[in-house]
Amino acid sequence: FFYPLDFTFICPTEITEFSKRESEFKTLNAQVLGVSVDSVFSHKAWLKELGSLNYPLLSDMTKDVSRKYGVLLEDKGISLRGTFIIDPEGKVKYQLVHDLGVGRSVEEILRVLKALQTGELCPVEWKPGKKTLGKA
Repeated sequence: FFYPLDFTFICPTEITEFSKRESEFKTLNAQVLGVSVDSVFSHKAWLKELGSLNYPLLSDMTKDVSRKYGVLLEDKGISLRGTFIIDPEGKVKYQLVHDLGVGRSVEEILRVLKALQTGELCPVEWKPGKKTLGKA
């Protein structure tokens, strides 16, 4: 997932929630990666405030990765809140981009990941344990 900047207001709520829920992603054979345009040094300083995380924060100082995923705000030099689920073959199976002022739902990301892993058609408001519409 992409986030705008270290040392901001909404970002730490997302960063820490992903860390709290990381074991759920791991159970689903998914790896969580956080990406911002901040430097590695900024990440290290911020982690002194946040505490340790259960996944890595990556630095995209060149903004190449943010640009390639279409989440870079060129005029501001920061990324929107982009979430991507990529399958083992490297195909993007899910993408969602939030504006700067809206945090994402880790619960919803887990729900979508589980739905994708069923290999079946999952209707509106589907949740694990609920009926699917059969094979995709």
